[in-house]
Amino acid sequence: MQFKRTALTLLAAASMTVAMANDAPCGPWHGRLSVGLQRLRVVFDIGIDGTCTFDSPDQGATGLPAELRLCTSDSLVVEMPGLNARFAGKVGQSAIVGRFTQGAYTFPLTLKPGTASVRRPQTPKAPFPYSVEDVAINASDAVLSATLTRPAADSPARVPLVVLVSGSGLQNRDEEILSHRPFAVMADWLARNGIASLRYDDRGFARSTGSNDSATTLTYAADAAAAVGYARSIGEFASVGVLGHSEGGTIAFMLGARGCVDFVISMAGPAICGRDILLAQNRAIMIASGMPDSVVAKYCDALGVVLDGGCPSAADTESLPVRLSDNLVRVAGSMNPWIKHFVSYSPSGDISAVRCPVFAFNGSLDVQVDAAANLGAIRRHMPAGEHNVVRCYEGLNHLMQHCSTGFPSEYGTIEETIASEVLADIAAWISSLQ
Repeated sequence: MQFKRTALTLLAAASMTVAMANDAPCGPWHGRLSVGLQRLRVVFDIGIDGTCTFDSPDQGATGLPAELRLCTSDSLVVEMPGLNARFAGKVGQSAIVGRFTQGAYTFPLTLKPGTASVRRPQTPKAPFPYSVEDVAINASDAVLSATLTRPAADSPARVPLVVLVSGSGLQNRDEEILSHRPFAVMADWLARNGIASLRYDDRGFARSTGSNDSATTLTYAADAAAAVGYARSIGEFASVGVLGHSEGGTIAFMLGARGCVDFVISMAGPAICGRDILLAQNRAIMIASGMPDSVVAKYCDALGVVLDGGCPSAADTESLPVRLSDNLVRVAGSMNPWIKHFVSYSPSGDISAVRCPVFAFNGSLDVQVDAAANLGAIRRHMPAGEHNVVRCYEGLNHLMQHCSTGFPSEYGTIEETIASEVLADIAAWISSLQ
């Protein structure tokens, strides 16, 4: 399962070129599709050789194959067989006005010259009023490439440090997704508030070495523990804690249970059994997408059979839409060591064993890790502590962005990377422990 990423599966498309007129609209053209409450950016890049690619930046999709059916000084027709989509428009002096069709749905779309700009106003920009150092962390069979960020030199001699642990799926040290860089934003905020941080590329990704072939959450927890050990070995920090996002929140509780950190922060972290997380996630997204209750129930029953290692019968899937029954087949084929551990693991034991201060929070519109179920589990299992805080932020999604629906498809369309009140509360809570 990918908590923070969405996958787009393409059918193979044969390459095709068309004859290009000298005054044909070559180069990149961008526009926005209005789909319900969402506005998705799209880009067509038309080559002078008659080739074409399609980007959907807000969905993390770039360089998708497209076929030019017509490209003249006054008309453009592009087809994307792998997406069952088509754009047809009239070329004007400064825009191409037409309609984008996918399946049974048609949307107006106006394209303008150039690429679609991405605004991420919270992404830090140099020069920084704090120090940034590249470091390497030895983690058994991997070397994790990392960034150590220290507050300005005029900060107190011994400041707290937070190890930032990303969620499921391979992530770089900034936890980059759809041009958002949540951990870079967080490190910047913390440093400006007198708190150091250590963030690293996941094993086998970006500049880190190591294998992910048989990795599970336990493997990534060991890597996080190595990062904590590295931070402590420096000997200059007043305390060392861990902040984990999504799966990283589960890892934060694991480290807290081992007693190797001074505080734990769980940001949208799962606190119930992985099997229940997956079923709740699928149910919430299907209901919000308008699927009939009978289809939702039937699909989730069949998915439960797959997650338990079984194979749904024909009767279990016969009335499901083809795309849903096909997805069950894909899930059954993806039961790797990570997903098998995730499905069977319940965080309750680790949560109940944590004795250090805990700050756990979720967004009320998170459709990936339900706030009520998971924060409720944390409240039930976490031992009492004067510094413990469990909070639900109204109107925020899994990335802690202000949003409309909470759907992952919104993540890239939102300019905000992390809500400022969340950043402020994290820094204030850590400072209150010192």
